[in-house]
Amino acid sequence: MYAVIDIGSNTIRLVLYQMEDGEPQQMLNSKRSVGLAGYVDRAQRLSPKGIEKAVEALQGFRQILDSIQPRQTFAFATASLRNVVNTQQVVQAIRKACGLEVRVITGKEEALLDYAGAMRALPTQSGLLVDIGGGSTELVRFRDGQAQGACSLPMGSLNLYTRYVRDVVPTPQELKAISRHACALLQEADFPLEESALLYGVGGTCRASCGLSDELFDEQSGYAGYPCKRLKQMRRLLKQDRRRLISAMIRTEPDRLHTLLPGLAILEAVARRYGCVRFAASPYGVREGYLLRMLAEQAGEEKQSERGEGAEHG
Repeated sequence: MYAVIDIGSNTIRLVLYQMEDGEPQQMLNSKRSVGLAGYVDRAQRLSPKGIEKAVEALQGFRQILDSIQPRQTFAFATASLRNVVNTQQVVQAIRKACGLEVRVITGKEEALLDYAGAMRALPTQSGLLVDIGGGSTELVRFRDGQAQGACSLPMGSLNLYTRYVRDVVPTPQELKAISRHACALLQEADFPLEESALLYGVGGTCRASCGLSDELFDEQSGYAGYPCKRLKQMRRLLKQDRRRLISAMIRTEPDRLHTLLPGLAILEAVARRYGCVRFAASPYGVREGYLLRMLAEQAGEEKQSERGEGAEHG
């Protein structure tokens, strides 16, 4: 059994996998909502309180790991530590308090790992993949089953919530400001402007959008998703029937009550920018991609070592 720890801007997750025929099968998924993006100051430093929150969550996971004793544990961080200036301080604090080595991956790495994890369940060979995290958004263009381009943008559901929203749920005006921010970053992005009928989402925000859509429109589509025009319909409910929208979010995703609408604003901006018609979500993503990559790296190192030993004996 293998353990993967994903330190994100909104949540920290521990996922246990069993490898079956080379494919990771999820056995346990434990989440701590820590909201690290909310502890980043104006100097882009993760505050002592934020470091404490991360360490506290990871110490809880450490107890689980000590009990289960997985074969290996792989810990990585995304925008949560990538976008702060005291990354090494945080990594060292985690190492000292929890005995975990954390690898901070780049935005482009995250995008490609999203694709590597999600491609196992992609319903088509060509399209656009999006991952809306708490502190960043990744895009991957794929064609004929191959990634053609990838980018990472410094906007996520939590950092835009922190920047623009004063209460728990954004007002229509605040959501409009978030949408403008997202559209501006997408226009500046070094990413090809090609239309894509299918928009494929990974990560918690994208999966949560499917649950919210089903709840609001009395459907059972699940991760098969919905037409992209529904994103506009859900946004309009904030003004037309705010109570109904908030009640649906509480029933489906209470932990994301403050971040789901900012995340949907980003998702709608992406769909509009790239002319997407249909949205679907994946149960897989960066964690599966990271595990597969780490195991592949280890297998490559073992083969290299075997070749070296063979050359010595030869």
